[in-house]
Amino acid sequence: MVTDPTVVGKIFNAGAYGQLQSKIATGLDLVAGLRFDYGHYPTSPLNEELLKEVGVRTDHKLKSLVIQPRFQMTWDVNEEHKDFFRIGGGIFASDINNYMTINNLTFDGKHFATVDVRGGDVPTPDFVQYRKDPSSAPTLEQFQVPTINTYGPDAKIPVVYKANASYSHFFTEKLKAGISAYMNLGRNNYMYVDRNMVKDPFFRLVNEDNRGVYVPASAIVNGESDWKQGRISNKFGRVLELNSEGKVNQFAVVLDASYQYYKDGSLSVSYTWNDGKDNTSYNGNVANTATLSLAVKDDPRDLSKMSYSNNQFRNKVVIYGTLPTFYGVSVGVRYSGIGGSRYSLLAGGNINGDFVAGDNDLAFIFDPNSAKTPTNLVNGLHALLDNPNASQSLKDYIEKYEGMIAERNGGVNGFYGLIDLRIAKKFNLYKSHALEVSADLFNVANLFKKSWGVNESLGNQALYSLGVKAADGNPALPAFDSNKQQFNYNLNNTGVVIPSGNPYQFQLGLRYSF
Repeated sequence: MVTDPTVVGKIFNAGAYGQLQSKIATGLDLVAGLRFDYGHYPTSPLNEELLKEVGVRTDHKLKSLVIQPRFQMTWDVNEEHKDFFRIGGGIFASDINNYMTINNLTFDGKHFATVDVRGGDVPTPDFVQYRKDPSSAPTLEQFQVPTINTYGPDAKIPVVYKANASYSHFFTEKLKAGISAYMNLGRNNYMYVDRNMVKDPFFRLVNEDNRGVYVPASAIVNGESDWKQGRISNKFGRVLELNSEGKVNQFAVVLDASYQYYKDGSLSVSYTWNDGKDNTSYNGNVANTATLSLAVKDDPRDLSKMSYSNNQFRNKVVIYGTLPTFYGVSVGVRYSGIGGSRYSLLAGGNINGDFVAGDNDLAFIFDPNSAKTPTNLVNGLHALLDNPNASQSLKDYIEKYEGMIAERNGGVNGFYGLIDLRIAKKFNLYKSHALEVSADLFNVANLFKKSWGVNESLGNQALYSLGVKAADGNPALPAFDSNKQQFNYNLNNTGVVIPSGNPYQFQLGLRYSF
């Protein structure tokens, strides 16, 4: 609900860059530069009531002055144009997402509010009474609470520290090979955390590695946690504070080679080894999505642990070749494959009691060989692990973390690749005028067999569902046992991968040039 349509503020950005280029030795060139970036971002006024209730200020300023040195050195050994060494590095700043700035201005407690009612809080309609007395009808003012987006006390502009080194060798004018290494260290990456959430859990799940739950046991009904009962102040909804605790460490090595073997026929190959870890994969959007994207054991505000990124992959191969043009006909084939992408095993419910309804709770992997594990889970896990059609990746993930909370993005997908084919014929019409007809076939292998060229990678998996149905003489179990203070799970995953990806596709093209 908009209560004040006027938001005053201006964004001002300024930058200065200086660069020098010099030949410092035989075949050795240096390019060095220094950049200054400064941004002025408007801030919200101080919300006195929020400060009193939650202890959060809304008038913090974003620190945005960044000094960025950088350089690149290239060495052409003996200036023979056969061996090239390159090394470089620098600091690179990233402007804040302006959408986030707008959110932090408008969600200051005076412009927008939210309504979240459930159970007994939902008003029972009485339309007869409303007609008799319109003032008895429920109004937003009775239920709405302000939502806050704001800068934290030490919010900064994100920066990336980059370094690279490479070596290329020309065996002949038509045959080249090289190796490159890259390092990217992201710091001050932004992340929103909810400050209107109690600091310490109300209780812990002893049977799940002491997982903290941030609502009282009485707030969990049919396995659903009422996050509102875990707030510090009921006068406010979510108080999402932007901090700069996000980190990314990414390293890559690339091997590449290219060969022009006959006329315009060519072949190029590249292989990439990649390793990317972070403590949050959030990269800007609506503040709520920051808390949706980070899978956690319990406290979504804890950014102390680094694990593999949501966009991690381990290996990537690209092969591209063209046949020599024959009577104006050109043929190109491309193979691209990727392996080692990651996924998480989730608990299948809002176990920690935060705002997120089940998408950010990592699963506790019950040990099927432990006497403490419920019988239904023992049977279900053994059935999954013994199923020859179940994903080996999922089995490895489960077995690695038995008796523990699953590691975020601890699942490793196998290799997956596609072959694409392109055929084109060029007709020269008049002087520089020409007509080109082309045909593309994407995912060639799938044309010959439906089980080829399909993606059998897994995304995030809900390992369990809450509640256990009666079976084999055993009684049904509720989703949450308030006396034992533990959740009752049923295995929700067979381990069998549902293939995905696009089937083979044809595309015809016509291009006229002049």
